[in-house]
Amino acid sequence: MTAKNREKTEDPEDFQKVLKVVRDFIFEKHSLPQINDIVDIAGVKKQRCNEVVDQLIKQRELYVAFGGPNVPKVVVPYDMMQGMLATQRKPDWLHAYGFVEKVEIFRKMEELQKEAIRYEQFERLLYAADIPLEEAIAYSLEWLGFRDVKHRKDNTDNPDVTFVNDGIKAIVEAQGTTKAGSKEKVAQLNQWMERELHQGAEAAKLRGFFAINHFRDKEPKKREDPLTQHAKEFLRYHSNLKFFSTTFLFDVVKKVANGQLRNEEARTIIWNGEEIR
Repeated sequence: MTAKNREKTEDPEDFQKVLKVVRDFIFEKHSLPQINDIVDIAGVKKQRCNEVVDQLIKQRELYVAFGGPNVPKVVVPYDMMQGMLATQRKPDWLHAYGFVEKVEIFRKMEELQKEAIRYEQFERLLYAADIPLEEAIAYSLEWLGFRDVKHRKDNTDNPDVTFVNDGIKAIVEAQGTTKAGSKEKVAQLNQWMERELHQGAEAAKLRGFFAINHFRDKEPKKREDPLTQHAKEFLRYHSNLKFFSTTFLFDVVKKVANGQLRNEEARTIIWNGEEIR
């Protein structure tokens, strides 16, 4: 093997690539990746992937959550594992031996963690896909004051998110992609709407929303048009379908959090959707 080919095979960027794949896999799939998962997504050869993973384990960047002879190795970021271990239940009798000062510290930590989780949910609107994106959308809509917000993540035979506004049921089809939003997702949204109509719903009491996190791998201000031309035409054809980008939703949420918008004003903005350009 030439020096040039060896350098390409042993790219030092493989370390960051593998770490990113592991974290993204956990957030998007809500499960831990095996080596084969990392190989498939990162595009790194299996031997090289094993070498990188072993090095990251030694450097305490990754932790083996499961593994052994003739069984797949499952990994998790080291800091995540330490966080899980820190939540290990302690015996009840330990309170009698512990530090009073620690109780107050942990109470404050729990409050701060709850606050941090809120902001994490909002920030996922900018980069997430699949279930994490759906959760962030549902969380944000509920935070803005929309009623009866539901995220049916465990039942794929239902819309991603539903909510109610002034007696009208809204159906949300979400997509996180490194491209523009597709007409296929708009068509899927329309199918959910038609199912509601077949079940007896009134058309005047239904509204569909296509929520798109477009070009999610790019900084929001550098992103291109959120919709393909076909997606735009499908939305224009179905007058009861609207769209909003999740960066748009994020900006509205941030204005409410900063006191620039009232919740009811924000709900009106989201309900009207974004203009199709």
